[in-house]
Amino acid sequence: MPTLDVSDAFDPSFWDDITVRRRIQVISETGRVSTSDSTFTMRAVVTPASPSDLQRLPDYQQMGKGISIYSITPRLQGPALNPDGTETQPDHIEWHGSVYLVRMVEDWAGFGQGYVHTIAETLKAVDPPPP
Repeated sequence: MPTLDVSDAFDPSFWDDITVRRRIQVISETGRVSTSDSTFTMRAVVTPASPSDLQRLPDYQQMGKGISIYSITPRLQGPALNPDGTETQPDHIEWHGSVYLVRMVEDWAGFGQGYVHTIAETLKAVDPPPP
């Protein structure tokens, strides 16, 4: 078990508010999909995960961004098949005017109960300017 205590990283001066949208899909016996959304706000430490490089292609241009999210609870999640047969889609994270999709979740429970590191990437090809 690691002996590093990461509690100091969760000092309130490092926290930021993020809004999480969780989507659960149910597939009926006829194959139709219905989705239910829930939205909640949580506190987390958010840092850049990748450079915001502009990619210019013949048909369009895009600027991909990624963020690292360090949180305790509630736990962010990627796609999951639930025991009741429903599917949870990857969480959408709203932070500083951009919407990100969870791409990777790492369980860091070895550093303290509930610690999670998440990587999320922007959903849009072009995001609004930073606030």
